[in-house]
Amino acid sequence: MNKIKPIKLTAITFVLLACACSPKIENRGYVKPANWKDSIIVGQTSKQEILDKFGSPSSQSSFGEETWYYVYSRKEAFGFMKPSVVEQEAASISFNNAGTVSSINIHNENDAKYIELVKRTTPTEGHTLNFLDQTIGNLGRFNKPTGDGNSAAPGRRPPSRGGF
Repeated sequence: MNKIKPIKLTAITFVLLACACSPKIENRGYVKPANWKDSIIVGQTSKQEILDKFGSPSSQSSFGEETWYYVYSRKEAFGFMKPSVVEQEAASISFNNAGTVSSINIHNENDAKYIELVKRTTPTEGHTLNFLDQTIGNLGRFNKPTGDGNSAAPGRRPPSRGGF
């Protein structure tokens, strides 16, 4: 049986370790072509031309002037490490009432505003009942029917006496 020489084993191990260290790359959103901004002329390029060149936007504005957003991000992770954002960009293209481009803005990670989430919870009306409160509160709620049909079952109103 042939034995693997220690030099070959070391070389194979080194190659496997080098392959394991290659980054995992994750591209999300719209991947723009080179010089994409140069192909848009403010005041002349129409919505249809934007759709034909770049496809449908990642998002659209809900209020204000009509704006289309093309969002892109790239994350890399090495081995078991947490992925980190390497590149992030959002392009906003606004249109006037005639349907032509009125402005183009590019936003990257330097323009981002970080918002700290509030860790509080909103209290609800009333109070919470523990096991003892629930047990004592239920005493006397369950009445035995008397047979005349006048007693109300839990959660129901007693039958009305004439009228409405």
